[in-house]
Amino acid sequence: MGLMISKLKHPFRDFNLESRAHKFISLPDKKPAPRHVKDELDLQRMKKDYPEVFEESLKKNEVLDRHLKDVYVQSTDIPIEPPKRIDPTRPLPQDRQQPEEFLFGHKEPDRIPVGKTTLRQVLKFVSYHQGDPKVHNAKQIAEEHKLSEDLVRNILKYYRVFEVYMPIEKGKTNAKFAGPSNPKVRIIKEERKFIGSFKGKSDKDET
Repeated sequence: MGLMISKLKHPFRDFNLESRAHKFISLPDKKPAPRHVKDELDLQRMKKDYPEVFEESLKKNEVLDRHLKDVYVQSTDIPIEPPKRIDPTRPLPQDRQQPEEFLFGHKEPDRIPVGKTTLRQVLKFVSYHQGDPKVHNAKQIAEEHKLSEDLVRNILKYYRVFEVYMPIEKGKTNAKFAGPSNPKVRIIKEERKFIGSFKGKSDKDET
């Protein structure tokens, strides 16, 4: 029932709402908002106990009003980052951008000295050697990259690149990996000894 009554009241409440709002805003003397009960009691007590002070508070103070009109505030925006003095003898980097990420975690040199190599080149000729060790042998790699043959031979001996082995479907045959299959653990079979055998041996030693 209440919902139906509110629906009937809404059209009458909102009728000519915009014009009534403009009329209220254009009033010269607007009706102040009602005070709280406690504030109203304090105001009535002040009127009764201090009538002179209350009357004085209602009057406009011309001196204070003139002082307020004479006040002029000027503000300026503070720069976010004030300019810093740069010492020409100790120049600092002016670029504050985040450095780009490199493939191998560090910047590769633009010029490679003779007898030196980079990680990219090492991975390249190691992978070539694993693919075809006869063609890409230590001598050929050393001549191409201008490295010592002993250094290249040690690199090819102790370093490998990752290889991916795809296992065959489960249930048919086991996956086969390149290279000789040596057992990781060597099993040694020996005769099991019992406590009685040690006991008999100790008795013989005592006699």
